[in-house]
Amino acid sequence: MLTKLAQSFVILAALAAAGLVTTSASADKLKDSGSVDMTYVKHCGQPIPDEDDHMFVFNVGEGTSTNKGGLVDGLSVRFWEITDLRQGGGVQQGYVTYSKGSDQRVDRVDGIVTTILKDGQPRTTFEGKWVMIKGTGTLAGIEAEGTYARYFTADDRFHVDWEGSRSQPKGAVTKPQE
Repeated sequence: MLTKLAQSFVILAALAAAGLVTTSASADKLKDSGSVDMTYVKHCGQPIPDEDDHMFVFNVGEGTSTNKGGLVDGLSVRFWEITDLRQGGGVQQGYVTYSKGSDQRVDRVDGIVTTILKDGQPRTTFEGKWVMIKGTGTLAGIEAEGTYARYFTADDRFHVDWEGSRSQPKGAVTKPQE
């Protein structure tokens, strides 16, 4: 026979599994989104001497974040990426740092690179996932993750749209749920 505490736990677990009750971890997450227009400040691509025409590319980009009402709105952004390409497609990995003074957020990105011909011109896009791995200053202690999509606006410029969820900064005043 189950104790009252065990019965309560079983009932709560069943309600959570049915989606009728949320855990505090998911209840604390806020939707978040933004964009960045970036310019390459360093671009190095070298063909790899193999039979499949691979190219290994290292890039560094800089820009300013747009995140209306969010924690990284107006922050400087620096992006380091490595891509392994074969005929315009491949994989991408890198890090994005948002910073202003002592406030800093570092995200890790992992994605896929795709190139298609559109109107006879190559169009390269990047899509993937990001996860916050570090925060300092007012961005310390935050957990965040999501997805991103990126495309070129010129040979040396690109636009990134991102969305996801994040936790509240420690000590933040939140509106009570109704």
